[in-house]
Amino acid sequence: MFKKIFFALVLGIIGTIFFAEYDPWTHKKIEQLFCNIAEKYLGGHFACSVQSVSFFSPSLVLHDLEMKSVVEHDWSWRCKKCELHCSWIQLLLSGVMEQHVTIDGFECASRVENSRLVVEQHIMAMMQKSFLPFPVALKSMVFKNAHVQAHNELHDVDVALSFNSSSLRMGNQMKTTMFVGDGHVAYQKNKYIENIATDIFIMTEFCEKDSTYNIGAQVAGTCILPQLSDQGGPVRHSLAVSSGASSEGRSDGGCYVAGNWKGDRGRFSVRNAYNSVVIDPIIITERELRVNARFPLSYAAQCITGSVYDQMINGTVQCFVKMGKNKEQKVDGQLIFENVAISDQYLCDAAKVGFSCHGDDWNMRLDMSRYNQECKGTGFWNYATHQGECTVKNSTDLSSKLFSYWRVKPNNFSAHVAVDNDTITGSCDAIATHTLSNAVHKMSNSFCCTQGLVNTQGSVDENHFSVALSLQPQFALHHCSYTDKDNKSLITLQEVPSSPTSQLCGSIAFPFIRSLINNTLKYDVQGEGNLDVVATVSPTEIVADVALNQATIRLPQTYNFIDGFSSHVVYDIARRSLVFENSDLSLYTGNINCLRAHFDFDDHGKLIFAHAPSVLNGCLLNIKKDLFAIVSGTLLFSKPLRSDARVDGHILIDKSQLKENLFSGIIQKQLLSYTHSAFAVPDMPLGYNVVVETKSPIVVDTGFLQTHAHVNMRIYNDVHESMCATGALTLHAGTLNFPYKPLYISKGVITFYPDQLFDPSIELFARNKIKKYDVSLQVDGSLLNHHIALDATPGLSEEQIVGLLLVGAEEHSLNSMMPALIVQNLKSLILSNNQLSFFDKYFKPLLGSFNINLVPSFTDQTGRGGLRGALEITVDDRWRAVIQKNFSLTEDTKFELEFLLSDDITLRAIRDERRDLGGEVEMRWKF
Repeated sequence: MFKKIFFALVLGIIGTIFFAEYDPWTHKKIEQLFCNIAEKYLGGHFACSVQSVSFFSPSLVLHDLEMKSVVEHDWSWRCKKCELHCSWIQLLLSGVMEQHVTIDGFECASRVENSRLVVEQHIMAMMQKSFLPFPVALKSMVFKNAHVQAHNELHDVDVALSFNSSSLRMGNQMKTTMFVGDGHVAYQKNKYIENIATDIFIMTEFCEKDSTYNIGAQVAGTCILPQLSDQGGPVRHSLAVSSGASSEGRSDGGCYVAGNWKGDRGRFSVRNAYNSVVIDPIIITERELRVNARFPLSYAAQCITGSVYDQMINGTVQCFVKMGKNKEQKVDGQLIFENVAISDQYLCDAAKVGFSCHGDDWNMRLDMSRYNQECKGTGFWNYATHQGECTVKNSTDLSSKLFSYWRVKPNNFSAHVAVDNDTITGSCDAIATHTLSNAVHKMSNSFCCTQGLVNTQGSVDENHFSVALSLQPQFALHHCSYTDKDNKSLITLQEVPSSPTSQLCGSIAFPFIRSLINNTLKYDVQGEGNLDVVATVSPTEIVADVALNQATIRLPQTYNFIDGFSSHVVYDIARRSLVFENSDLSLYTGNINCLRAHFDFDDHGKLIFAHAPSVLNGCLLNIKKDLFAIVSGTLLFSKPLRSDARVDGHILIDKSQLKENLFSGIIQKQLLSYTHSAFAVPDMPLGYNVVVETKSPIVVDTGFLQTHAHVNMRIYNDVHESMCATGALTLHAGTLNFPYKPLYISKGVITFYPDQLFDPSIELFARNKIKKYDVSLQVDGSLLNHHIALDATPGLSEEQIVGLLLVGAEEHSLNSMMPALIVQNLKSLILSNNQLSFFDKYFKPLLGSFNINLVPSFTDQTGRGGLRGALEITVDDRWRAVIQKNFSLTEDTKFELEFLLSDDITLRAIRDERRDLGGEVEMRWKF
């Protein structure tokens, strides 16, 4: 009977327990039990739903678990499903019930305080404390699809990890193997580490006496530094890790991570595949944190600014930091910047910044060197009040390649910057001295920046400037002025009130433009006037209309000047593209028009593409006082993407006049050199190919040469070659003006060849009928190697021909001596560039412009000796009279009268010294 009752009782208990497993009331009681334990022992609010419970093989399945800290926003966690398994047999054998926990879909968020997660104590309490009447121990724990997020409010740092893990307890130790599949580290919402993929092995050792624990860990894996990647942003890939994870690609942004942690000490290292980033070691002890790092300066710039600067900033940074973990958190360190350059502008070889922090006070010292030039400075910053300042001075001479002869002597440069919360003020002073002329220029400047509004004013020597602009929410120029020492305005730009598009209007005085052209292009352009500007400034482009007002600008090397200019200018900031539309340059004589000119620049401001066609209409050009010309035509300035710049064009000479000898080598060199210098641009290789021809012949008017010349030439060069010229100058008629009679040009050609620029070939033929002689002059050969031939019919010697050209007499007398001297200078006469002075010096004092000539003769008169002279009177080309007298003898005078009946017949009447009369008839035949 007792057995039946006991069996029934046991059966009833078992049945009750069995049905209790599915009873909602039991589930609710279990939920309430967990909530009470959480609030009483774990310091949080707990909520869950019981999915199933088993008392025979102890197990519990919970879902939708959620727990929050009593202190709001300290920590919270939740998971989709939690399974707990135990064993009664293990409890009976060892007296301790071992728990096996599997958590799926775990999500945890916690604050970070004193370098530890706030939720850490809560988790350890759950793992160690037993809430049942018999001992309970956590034997194993598995996390599936877990996600943990930690936030440090003090430094605004967020850390997120997605992982899977498995933990197993063996005695007083718990071993955990974790694989982090993804994660990131962010500062102020900007990610600086992402795509974390690591294997972590954690060893936790518990001390049951004082409920403490020690954690040891080993880490090996990879991560991505997005600011270091090739594209300046996230790169989705992973590198092979020690656990055997495969990779799909490699990038400069991928880094290896390795390290270990034990108790309060740890050592870690981070480096990329190319060792451009090395953070090794990172040492953490119970007293301090030490970090040594080396990385590109572009990476630091991107981390600070959040913009892509890898193409603009070059250099490396070495960082040594030591930070105490006590209450004062003392920080000491040094930054070393090496080979720093911004936009191809080299800044320094090395710059050392030492810093230290005591509480909220930061102190800094600066030492910068560049080409053996040094600057030193000090700085201060208070983190609590957000106030600080920095001062820099030069300790050696400062110089620049752009201004090779200028030096800033020691302590002649100083800069000071002060920060007070959102207000930044500063000043800069510099004195530059010219090493050759000892000229001195002084510059001083002060500025103030508050909430994105910048005001700066200062002076350059005795000139003063003032600028006001906004940096936020977008760049906008409000005011700009620049005045000289007499307070005369050089630049005035003012924002138009109530303009919705940040429109500016103002003017730029020509003295400022003149100094700008002189400093950049080395041209001193004289003139006066103002350049009126109306501009609209937006974040993407600048649109302006410019026009010269009351301007008179003299062009270099010409008497012409600019009296007007207007253009519509558009500058695309993002594309660095400059366009001039409807440009009109008005000259005193002529104008130049350009419908559209396009220029593109690279990141460093260098011209990479250009297309600027222009049309010349009736423009006056001159070379000193030698050549005056009215020209028209077209010119094209172009710069292909992968070639050098060049000028191509076709120039028509409408009207022109040359006051110098066209055959002169000096004049030819001056003309060609002027053409070459007109297309020369400083510091820019420039090729050109220009065709020059005359619409109306050039009028050549000199004392000796008068003619009209037609020009058809091509002047060109290659960027790496000298100037070349091909073509010809052709003379149309004209005269060579000898004193007695001119020679008429029947042919004249100057031909240029590419291989002999300053030695063109010359062909010249001129003739005339002088008295009874048919005289001709012929020049052939080249300018440097030529031959001059004189010929006469009937035949005469060269000296007689020259005498005939100079005085109209071919007799042997003093006229035979003077032509012998002058014939030696005939080359200079024909090819000289100063013919007028040659005539004034040699011919006019001796010959004059009269028809009565005194002809002395020292020849022996058949032994009679003495000085004999003749007076020659020329009536016209047909009549000539000669009176001869011997001044040493008392003889009568000889008279001779000559009449040219025709070109071949001459009649001559003679009365000799003995008063005898006679006559002659001279007849010439040609065979």
